[in-house]
Amino acid sequence: MSAPRMRVAVWGDSRAGINFALRLEMAGHTIEKLEDPAQLDRFDALILAATARELEGAVGDVEKHVRPKQIVIHTSLLAGVEALDELETRGCLTIAAAPLGDSYAVGTLDEVADTVIGLLLSEIHQTAETVPEAQRAERAARLYYAEMLGELSAWAALKAGIIEDFMGSSFDLDADDIIDAYPAAVELGMARNYRDVARMVGEKKNMEELELWAVRKEAPWPSNS
Repeated sequence: MSAPRMRVAVWGDSRAGINFALRLEMAGHTIEKLEDPAQLDRFDALILAATARELEGAVGDVEKHVRPKQIVIHTSLLAGVEALDELETRGCLTIAAAPLGDSYAVGTLDEVADTVIGLLLSEIHQTAETVPEAQRAERAARLYYAEMLGELSAWAALKAGIIEDFMGSSFDLDADDIIDAYPAAVELGMARNYRDVARMVGEKKNMEELELWAVRKEAPWPSNS
């Protein structure tokens, strides 16, 4: 069973959100970058392409313009579906759906939302995984670290001539979320390694905010891994 074709608006520019929108577009949905939240009445669904620290502001931007039964999805692994409570009280069908590699960390409030996101993920050949709120930061730190290593490995393979072409990363790397997951990396004992790969990724991908953060951040102890 396929989900109905929808008109989907995108508000924000996080890589996780934009990549999710592109996957839905390839599955046949109509995707449009939203220029003005007042235009939301033309859309069936809304993707909030925002990092965790941007999410509250994004909700505030669209809050007065959403309508009952409109689907709203955010894509930050560091926040659960509760981040959309203000929109849920206005009658929206709210969903958290963050990429985890070959699955998505999903949070919903009812069976209808479960069904909707399940259908959408099946269309882009992904599966849903429930990640409890208390585990999101740890999962995010591990995921972002692995994805940054993957980015560096691909770059090194290209430079070494092991591969001939690298058309760009398939990883959903957002500087804000990588930085905000750092406390969990500290708790996991991987702070130094996390900072080191963040600095290199920031340099190679021209993510200045990430590179400068990693350079300026002092290790909480002399050695950790």
